Amino acid sequence: MNVKKVIDIEEAAKENYTQSEPWPNNDMWHTCTYNILNKYVQKYLDELHLSSSQVILNAGCGKTTYKTPCTIIYMDIIEDYVNMFEKYLIASVEKIPMPDSSVDCIICVGSVINYADVQKAIAEFSRILKPGGTLILEFERSNSAEFLFTKKYAKTVFVQKYQYNNQIHYLWMYSEKFLIQLADYYSFICKRKYRFHILSSLLYRFGVSEKRSAKYSKFDDFLQPCSYFFAHNEIVIFEKNIL
Repeated sequence: MNVKKVIDIEEAAKENYTQSEPWPNNDMWHTCTYNILNKYVQKYLDELHLSSSQVILNAGCGKTTYKTPCTIIYMDIIEDYVNMFEKYLIASVEKIPMPDSSVDCIICVGSVINYADVQKAIAEFSRILKPGGTLILEFERSNSAEFLFTKKYAKTVFVQKYQYNNQIHYLWMYSEKFLIQLADYYSFICKRKYRFHILSSLLYRFGVSEKRSAKYSKFDDFLQPCSYFFAHNEIVIFEKNIL
């Protein structure tokens, strides 16, 4: 990856989010994304049955909270997103100021790693997560229908420019295969996948507006069998290998 481009993307993200809310309520596509993420992550946390003695890192939290008996450490590059919490860190996912094997679960959703050097981020997640711990990771895919019939479709990695929240954002787009293989290298075992914005991405590719196409995310549960070829977003549940 080009180091200068990584820095440019990170600085652009920091500048953009300093001036705005992480999830604007006038944006139908991102409102749907936020609701899907919250529902899925909360459901999985409930399934884990974590105890009050365990610790969760909410990495790149963007003010988002979850119900859990655990201690949650909220981390973001924007101080105003986390300074209302009792335990918080101002840091990026590429360099997390926490000891090795110090957390039981990491939540990193909201396309945080699409703004980051994904290799450094996953290496850091592996470093601070206890063996047997859980990583809940979400990202935007190059396998998205948005890129169908272009040279970008399913490409390992590339930079994509987006207009979001009345600002320009630059995101690294990753293929699913690349991200899973990278996680495997850092001792993560893929346990579960959930892809979303399936039909909505396909409709958007063929000219339907974001606002109108976003509503079709309600069919994502039924479209999982064909989701690999079209979904724009994906949540992956990883477990840190005990060996």
